[in-house]
Amino acid sequence: MFPSVIKTCIQTLFIVFLSQIVNGQDRKISYSFNPGCNACTEENNTLVYTKAEGSHDTIHQIWDFTAGAPTVILTVAGVNSTLNITWDGTVPRKFVFSETPKYSFAIAVDKLYEYDDLTDMGFIDERSPRRAVPLRRVAWRLTHDVRTDDEVMILMRGQLHEKTRTGTIDVKLDLLPFKDYAVELPHLIHTANSTLMDVSLVNLTKSPDFNASRFALRVILASVDASNDTMHYAVRKSLDDEHTPGVFEIIEIKSPASFADGDGGFLQFRPVAYTTPQRGVTTSTIVRVSPFNRTRIPEGSTLETFYWRADNSKLLVQDMLVSFGETGDGYYEKHNFTAWSFTVGYGAPPIEGFSVFVIAIICCGLGAPVALAASGAAYALLRRRRAAPPRTRFVDDE
Repeated sequence: MFPSVIKTCIQTLFIVFLSQIVNGQDRKISYSFNPGCNACTEENNTLVYTKAEGSHDTIHQIWDFTAGAPTVILTVAGVNSTLNITWDGTVPRKFVFSETPKYSFAIAVDKLYEYDDLTDMGFIDERSPRRAVPLRRVAWRLTHDVRTDDEVMILMRGQLHEKTRTGTIDVKLDLLPFKDYAVELPHLIHTANSTLMDVSLVNLTKSPDFNASRFALRVILASVDASNDTMHYAVRKSLDDEHTPGVFEIIEIKSPASFADGDGGFLQFRPVAYTTPQRGVTTSTIVRVSPFNRTRIPEGSTLETFYWRADNSKLLVQDMLVSFGETGDGYYEKHNFTAWSFTVGYGAPPIEGFSVFVIAIICCGLGAPVALAASGAAYALLRRRRAAPPRTRFVDDE
């Protein structure tokens, strides 16, 4: 009986493993650093163009740091579509597709806010004294990258050099051609339709007149939807405690097209950030998002260059503030570090599922008791049958 249970578990694992292989590579990815720019150096002028080709469409992505604000632009077009970038020195001036794109969605982190959290609530609101730090002034440098057929990743380091403020902002962008979980907590889901973005605020100096300094990021969201529509914010409950222990919520921000039929852009993240580079439950803190605010694309930004020919009535632009912290955590200066991760992508946000290991545990955990019960019942029946007295046969001699 027990060998059969083990055999069943092994067969289940094998089937799950085969399904992982079959569903593995969703798109074929290619990449180019500063394509068409003869004056650029990869270390100090970084624009990465990735192309993820699928069976029905191609997702073009632009990761840009040339204008200061970290920017990700996703554009969906036909299978054989291409993109040409025209440069003016080290500045991209024109983005031209070989065919009219089907959809486009973009995000940019364009400002850092320091705010004085006088009530120790852990989030920024209209009453909070604040100072803005435009990221267009940040000098970015490529510090690490991965360039393979199975992954494209860059790690950018930005230095703040102001009279009253210094510090570092690290930004990692990572693309995989298949579905998988990120290596670092909170282990967000990668898909071939999305990019992981990880932002770390390291050793930022605080204003001397602020006694309770925290930091927040302004995130601009742009999509080719009706300008009078709005992005959609939702909190989804999750039972997945395997990948992000103790965090049972997922926040999803969808463009109108994604909200309506799953063919738009989205942001997905868990409401958790980390206050040390060694991420764990004990070093986690809360992430909060402000209501959306209608705004304009910043002048001189890569977003402005990309969308300059767009119909303003069909270009939705909003922003939100993302703040970090919770009551009694000692504010930013206690650790001088905050890291936050999210994914930006196209289509419907991915749904988390059980890993092969968990499936194996469930299989064996349920199979073993059933096998024990079945073997016990069989043994009892067999013993009862053997212990029963033989039937007496009566013979009539007459």
